[in-house]
Amino acid sequence: MRESGYPRAVMRGRLRRIRLPILYYHEIGAPRSKHVVDPDDFEAQLDWLASAGFDVLSMDDVVAVYSGVRPAPVRGVVLTFDDGRAGVRDFAAPALARRHLPATLYLVTQWLGGVAIPESERYSGFASWSDLPALRDAGLTLGSHTLSHPNLKRMAGAGAEREIRDSRVRIEQEIGCSVDHFSYPYGRRTRAIERLVRAAGYRTAVVTGQRCNARFASLHRLFRLRVDGRDGAEGVQRALAGIFRGEGTGRGLG
Repeated sequence: MRESGYPRAVMRGRLRRIRLPILYYHEIGAPRSKHVVDPDDFEAQLDWLASAGFDVLSMDDVVAVYSGVRPAPVRGVVLTFDDGRAGVRDFAAPALARRHLPATLYLVTQWLGGVAIPESERYSGFASWSDLPALRDAGLTLGSHTLSHPNLKRMAGAGAEREIRDSRVRIEQEIGCSVDHFSYPYGRRTRAIERLVRAAGYRTAVVTGQRCNARFASLHRLFRLRVDGRDGAEGVQRALAGIFRGEGTGRGLG
């Protein structure tokens, strides 16, 4: 990796053409809302991705693609979940496991088990620390979403460093394996915050931005597209609308 943030494969010209959307969810459950996707809708979305010829990648796969270790798929997509909510445990993980699909779950460590949760985030329950081994074994990669979900842009360096570093340490202690991926709370970052994320040892970090990742993507500033629960079973099609139209398998996404 170069200090510029661009992977070596990009700088050497090996990724001349890539479009890699990363989708993000918060909760799978009921009732439908901006942040909550119905379980049946979620299953339909996964089945649609398969029928449309998508290759579902893990965040480790994303590193491999941008490092030139594996080729970029014609139609690739990444599935991620923020916070560590109970519906991911109850509905998303089993649905993904049945289809042998990878995904990444970014955990707010102080919220696990329903502890210290702000009123605005109490629209669903949360998984517990004891759930994490089963989630990992079901194929979810566990990442960090900080200790308490603050706006890191508003924090002093020492406080932000603690949120970024100590959340990783805590998850690693609980699950016994490396935590390599990070999600910025609210998708907000600065260059100084990004440097702290790199220094903490994370291999990737994601923001929001409602954009697809192309050739010149930084692994510590990867964009994501929100899947809106109000869009029902067509939520993924709407999130991806136009990105791959007429490419790859020759089928549009409409």
